[in-house]
Amino acid sequence: MIAFRNLPPDRQEALRAGWAEEMARQTNTCAMDEKIARFAAWLAPQGVSFGPQDLPQRKPAR
Repeated sequence: MIAFRNLPPDRQEALRAGWAEEMARQTNTCAMDEKIARFAAWLAPQGVSFGPQDLPQRKPAR
């Protein structure tokens, strides 16, 4: 499997768009761990892995 962070930006965007459609059919959750698990489970059959390390990093406040 390829790590989400290693995909080209256009592929990441396409997967995010597909995921947005899937999320419209699921119940909402505020739990970050649950969100990551759901996205990872959805990506796995597509040969893509995702974990907390793939989340965008915030820039430190000045």
